[in-house]
Amino acid sequence: MVKVAVATTDGLTINEHFGQAREFRLYRVEEDGSYELFEVRPIANAPRDNARVHTAETTVEQLADVNVVLVSQIGPHAAGSLARRGIKSFTVKGGIDRALSAYGKRHKLLDLESAGGTGCRPRGGSCGCSQRGGK
Repeated sequence: MVKVAVATTDGLTINEHFGQAREFRLYRVEEDGSYELFEVRPIANAPRDNARVHTAETTVEQLADVNVVLVSQIGPHAAGSLARRGIKSFTVKGGIDRALSAYGKRHKLLDLESAGGTGCRPRGGSCGCSQRGGK
């Protein structure tokens, strides 16, 4: 089981930037791709409007008990702060259902890739992966 935090404004799609998220939905994700929502966690000191963002550390501290963060966008500082705590971050756009199911079934492969294992090997530039964190 993996704890995954998802940045969403509608509960259906991953559509929120890490630094602008007012809340995260936390899911328990199993290796067979099944998952369950177990908490909606408001972010203390979250921005009140889209023009302001809060510090990455504010959010990172509040997500210290999760294994993975799925967001539509994340900056390098926030991704690095998560990675230093052992939390993987991935930029994903689309439906929460599809993303969680896929992550549950593939998380061991993705964990190897983000740790520099045998997965993604870019040749002559980017491999096209949209993951952040351990890379």
